[in-house]
Amino acid sequence: MKKSRRIKMLSLLLALAFMFVGCSAPAATPAATPEAPAAPAAPAETTYITIGTAGVGGMNYPVGMAMAKIWNREIPGMKAVAIATNGSPHNIDLLRTKDVEVAVCRAVEANKAINGSEPYPEKMPWIRAITGGTYTDADQIFALISSGIESIADFKGKKIAVGPAGSGAEVDARETLAAYGLTYDDIKPQFVEPSQAIEMMENGLVDASILGLTMGNSAAAELMLTGKVKIIPITDEAFENIKKINPYRVRRSVPANTYPNQDYEVASIGAPPDNIICREELPEELVYEMTKAIYENISEMNDVSAVMKQMSKDLVAEEKDMLLKYHPGAKKYFLEQGWITE
Repeated sequence: MKKSRRIKMLSLLLALAFMFVGCSAPAATPAATPEAPAAPAAPAETTYITIGTAGVGGMNYPVGMAMAKIWNREIPGMKAVAIATNGSPHNIDLLRTKDVEVAVCRAVEANKAINGSEPYPEKMPWIRAITGGTYTDADQIFALISSGIESIADFKGKKIAVGPAGSGAEVDARETLAAYGLTYDDIKPQFVEPSQAIEMMENGLVDASILGLTMGNSAAAELMLTGKVKIIPITDEAFENIKKINPYRVRRSVPANTYPNQDYEVASIGAPPDNIICREELPEELVYEMTKAIYENISEMNDVSAVMKQMSKDLVAEEKDMLLKYHPGAKKYFLEQGWITE
């Protein structure tokens, strides 16, 4: 009986020993074989990027959409989305508050913000470019033929669409009016999106519009097709006045036949090309991949509109000729391609 009891006790101790070994020993990872392939690598960490653009009826919103599509496809773990905004000044403020990581921006506005020039209350030296220029353009000022407007000087007392408050187009409107000695006190400003301004002109609800649209815009073409409007030129004297306000403005023109019923060239003004910008602290390797993805898929950017066909390595200027510095990640890519020098 005692012997049987000892055997049972020994068996119990051996069983406990095996249980202990089984619980404490790590499970062996099976080696990869042709029949059992290795486990897939862990998914890339998700990176969220919000892109500030402009109004949905403008040029820069589809530019942002195209970038988001490229980055989401080409960069593992990227979740990019483009949002509508009020344009460059608004985008800069969204970057300042870190509500967006990337933005489409006028180079002149970025330069003003970097230096803390009006209307920016503080210096923002952290602004960097992740692309060269996107495209160049000319300002377009439309007036109802029935309004009797022949010059911007005739805007006094008239209803004028000037773009959403704080937008890049609205900044242009103030500068253009100032070149003719006018302010918002002299006109009846309508702070509306370009698409709404065009509709208001078609219905005779405004007399003229200073539109932040690219040349050849389809909505503007439809407006010109009505035969109710014409494009107003900017005189040489006014251009010189604008240069005193904004020295980066340059002479441009709207070529004849850009629109229906426009068999005349229109003297206008423009600015340096827009850039895609971000904050300096965005990781260098990430920005490198973002810049690379854009230029390796540049045809998708070019397909956004006719004017975006300008975007290419030819608009990647030397940093000394830029109004803002390149982000180190973008600069690394451009140097590798031989598009700029150190």
